[in-house]
Amino acid sequence: MATNGETTIPDSIACPQQVTDICFHTTKPAIIVGDILGKVTLYSYDDEGKVHELRTHEHHKKTIRCVRVTADGQTMFTAGKDKSWCKVDLESGALLHEQSKAHEGAIYSAEVIDSNVMLTGDEDGVIKMWDMRRLPGPVMELKENDDYISDMVCHDDRKHLLVSSGDGTLSCVNIKNRKLELQSELFDSDFLSLAIMKNASKVVCGDGDGTLQIFNWGEWGNVSDRYPGHSGSIDSMLPLSEDVICTGCEDGKLRLVHILPNSIESIIGSHGDFPIQSLTLSHDGALIASASHDEHVKFWKTPDVDEVTVGSHSKRKGKKVGKHEKLKERKAFFNDL
Repeated sequence: MATNGETTIPDSIACPQQVTDICFHTTKPAIIVGDILGKVTLYSYDDEGKVHELRTHEHHKKTIRCVRVTADGQTMFTAGKDKSWCKVDLESGALLHEQSKAHEGAIYSAEVIDSNVMLTGDEDGVIKMWDMRRLPGPVMELKENDDYISDMVCHDDRKHLLVSSGDGTLSCVNIKNRKLELQSELFDSDFLSLAIMKNASKVVCGDGDGTLQIFNWGEWGNVSDRYPGHSGSIDSMLPLSEDVICTGCEDGKLRLVHILPNSIESIIGSHGDFPIQSLTLSHDGALIASASHDEHVKFWKTPDVDEVTVGSHSKRKGKKVGKHEKLKERKAFFNDL
């Protein structure tokens, strides 16, 4: 347990297996952890920072790829490498539905719209939309990508789905009309993570080379801006405000990043040299949780994004700057000369 201001930071969770995805409960102080063996474990944490294991689900036979909770906190969806997804009642723990052989390829990503509608993307680039009221088959199936679907984020209008892929493209799918609207040109690096920013006027993609690729909404053909600066692939992203995101990087660091103007403001936390697999924000916004290959789930106090000003990290006395950031500053200095 650690105390940071008025926020009590829960103890880290030492997991018996490598963690593959995490998701905070959307209405309670609890977190759900999926692991490489197919287990999904629900933990609660109290005001003193103590973490308690509540129950474990073993509906999947292989690695958990996605854990998602509906906004009302009543339902959990899980999807795995075993090509199946499950719907679980979070209050009782009862399995409400299991969709085996949902894809021909292993499921890689998922996005939940509400308790009735979810989407899954697989390693072969196939996207399917499922309506719980119209099972057993999907209500939409698209194959517009040549590689795995790395991430999916739905706009608040519940009409547009943004899709990143390992083939280096960003796609916009109209899930109401059930068709692809537009796809970007092919980039040299995998697109790994997504965030909708700036009141839905910008979409940020984290790529395998450590660059944030920034698109204007509706102009999906090519980027409007790009921001290098991470020392490895950007495997996960978590929006904290319309201007600020937290990134999880291959180098094991969580960074606070301001978008347009672009600036890495600080390093929030670290998992050593282990890449950050997943990030999630607590129901009250007070905590960020991160999971890595070190078999630990760690908790961090959410920074006050209202106090984030571009370049403020360089003005903070005694603030450590990472090796990669120092190298950038050194190059900029000699460029000026």
